Amino acid sequence: MSLCHQSPEILLKELGISNPEDIDVEAIAFYCGAVVRYRMLTGCAARIIGTDDRAIITVDNDRSSWPRQRFSIGHELGHWMRDRGKSAHLCQNKDLTAVWGHRQDPESRANQYAADLLLPAFMFLPRAAGQEMVFQTVRALADEFQTSLTATAIRLVEKGSFPAMLICYGPEGRRWFSRGPDVPYEIWPPKELNHETAAFEVLFGGKEQQKPLEVDADAWVEHKDAYRYTVFEDSVKISDDAILTLIWWKDESQLIDLNHY
Repeated sequence: MSLCHQSPEILLKELGISNPEDIDVEAIAFYCGAVVRYRMLTGCAARIIGTDDRAIITVDNDRSSWPRQRFSIGHELGHWMRDRGKSAHLCQNKDLTAVWGHRQDPESRANQYAADLLLPAFMFLPRAAGQEMVFQTVRALADEFQTSLTATAIRLVEKGSFPAMLICYGPEGRRWFSRGPDVPYEIWPPKELNHETAAFEVLFGGKEQQKPLEVDADAWVEHKDAYRYTVFEDSVKISDDAILTLIWWKDESQLIDLNHY
């Protein structure tokens, strides 16, 4: 099997890449037969066209930050690795925010590939171990891995030391969320923001949250016994009409109790 058809982790290890600063996504793409080009794109964030064992990845460099461009390259490379020789994909911005891990559609799989390539578990886990599930942690990891706040926050929820959820809200309500592996499926975040939460003030009041807060869990968890417990919340605005909120439990026994009521 070609190295490039194997998992990103195996590919990185075979290439001798062991530190985040050495993850040169353009060089990795070239090694796998894909040339990266940067252009102003209209109507999509990135695209890939491939035939036989060669491909061209084109990334929008007009409206995207460098961490976003790197993730776009990883995303398109994910399409290429899974559909080599017959790839032709145009990926919108919304495709790059499709939450990975629990879905099997092509865009989610491509996002999972990009996360495994740019935020590989064997590098990410020791750096995230024991860290609080807050945006201060996310920013530090994002700086080290040169990845976006959103991608890094999803990875922290997926691989961090505490049970957590990451939720994206807009004025219309919940857009998507990612649940960590230790959060029971029965635990869901609300569709509409509680007006007493800090997240509500960040989204509608234009205020920055100064520090993570410990709040009553029933503001964040749709469960009849949530009022018995607390959660920590931390929110940040990512655009004019969207925020990300991290909800996490420092005491995992609270989740175990909720799951048994």
